[in-house]
Amino acid sequence: MRLEFKKIEEANDLVNQLIEHHPQAIFLTDHDFKVKYFNHSFQKLSKSTKGDILGHEFCEIMGCTQREKITAKDGGFCKRCQLRDLLSGSNLSELVLIRDFIINNKVKTKHLHIDTHRLVMDGTKYRLVVIDDRTGHTIK
Repeated sequence: MRLEFKKIEEANDLVNQLIEHHPQAIFLTDHDFKVKYFNHSFQKLSKSTKGDILGHEFCEIMGCTQREKITAKDGGFCKRCQLRDLLSGSNLSELVLIRDFIINNKVKTKHLHIDTHRLVMDGTKYRLVVIDDRTGHTIK
């Protein structure tokens, strides 16, 4: 099946609806790792409000327990974080991340499969991130 649109607005509306109602968590981040867009599934995964998501980093939103821990000799934080490498546009395009997060004031271990895709809109580079929360899934 091939979709054909008469107006760009029709295509934009379809893409927005597909992303918003997608069962996997999706967000868009800029070069500073700040979330610029997210769908309902991401808000549900993070158990956060819109104000706690937009303009914040993924690990800040999710309450990553590795955040704020010094990992480099120069005192930098999250310098060796796999997720930061993924979002920075390195050679990684997918990652399995098993990490503790503080969600609703409780430490929860999450098993996340994360895919990223490079995206350029209006000359600005972004990373489109799709998260499959596999926490609680059993391996057969």
